[in-house]
Amino acid sequence: MRYVSTMALGIALALGAVTVAGVEPALAQKKEKEAKAPDFKLSKPVREAVVAAQNAIKAGDTATADAKLAEAKAAATTDDDKYVVGSVMYDSARTQNNTAKQGEAIEAMLASNKVTGAQLSTMYFASGQIAYNNKNMALAEQRLQQAVDAGVSDPNAFALLVEAKNQAGKPADAIAVLEQAIAKQKAAGQAVPNEWYARGISIGYNAKLAPQLEHLTQEWLAAYPTPSNWRDSLITYRDLNKVDPDYELDLMRLMRTAGALKGERDYMDYVQATYLKFPTEANAVIDEGVSSGNIKLTGTANEIKTVVKGKLAADKTATQSAANDIKAGKGSGKLALATGDALYGAGDFAQAADVYKAALAKGDADKNLVNSRLGAALARAGQKDAAKQVFSQITGPRAGLAKYWMVWLDQKA
Repeated sequence: MRYVSTMALGIALALGAVTVAGVEPALAQKKEKEAKAPDFKLSKPVREAVVAAQNAIKAGDTATADAKLAEAKAAATTDDDKYVVGSVMYDSARTQNNTAKQGEAIEAMLASNKVTGAQLSTMYFASGQIAYNNKNMALAEQRLQQAVDAGVSDPNAFALLVEAKNQAGKPADAIAVLEQAIAKQKAAGQAVPNEWYARGISIGYNAKLAPQLEHLTQEWLAAYPTPSNWRDSLITYRDLNKVDPDYELDLMRLMRTAGALKGERDYMDYVQATYLKFPTEANAVIDEGVSSGNIKLTGTANEIKTVVKGKLAADKTATQSAANDIKAGKGSGKLALATGDALYGAGDFAQAADVYKAALAKGDADKNLVNSRLGAALARAGQKDAAKQVFSQITGPRAGLAKYWMVWLDQKA
């Protein structure tokens, strides 16, 4: 029994178009400030070669500029020499629109130890960006990490670092960087783009990183609680955690609550999971599927509808009788749990909550299972604070389900 995800797992990380041109304004500002700074002390052979290279650049003589810069680079011994040679190399590379040479020039400036302060993060980002575009992922990862560590403000640096780490086979590190970017964005009071979450989910899903995906999808739903996102998040959680049928039913119930059931497969998987034990619930799901246009009342759907329709009256009577017995102190905790499940399926959430509480008191039913369903019943009954208190007590595998319910509750007035 499976309902199929329609998540587009190949979504690109849309943190902005990233090109080498994106760092040129910052480098241009740096060079403008540099022009106003005191003159660098250059050795004679370097100064002569650099002046010749600059003249050749102005004249559009690329070959001479490259030759003179090669001479200057070979003769450079001091930090001032190395920095100025790298700076002029960058100017020449820009006129040639040669990104590989731009990268070499920036590396030369970085190697001079003359780049400090805010310029350092800009230079690291520029180097990482160029290395990424030239598919030098080792250097890209190194420089982009340095840019982030140095406090770069451009979110594109995080974007490229996420991709560089993922391509380097470090998906967990990639998601950690993405979480860092999300936290930075939130701290700045800015909305986190939907695509950031989608890319992280894609990376985590492909790498089967269940814990990271649980947290990331919950953040995603808190920011973008659309039915489609609810569906993708819960299916991702289900797939990566290999839940049992009871847990899967609870996930489908939350999907229904969030309006996230989509297509005949979702509805019919839900119906087939409930019609034998909870015919009233199955009947309601069929009716919702037909009403929404997701189910045609033919074939299997029609057969099940006929079966459950004939059981509705008896199911209602038996469920209420069992509920009365439980509230009178009769029966076991497991019977109370089953009765609460039937009441929940029938939409009688307040009474289901009372019966689940009785199941807890009797003590012979799984506490986390009962609490997860008690919390759901309280949530559906509109008892938000009580539901959150119950969900906060859940431990073990069902704690993940509780957290998704908490996200849903936080979206309610």
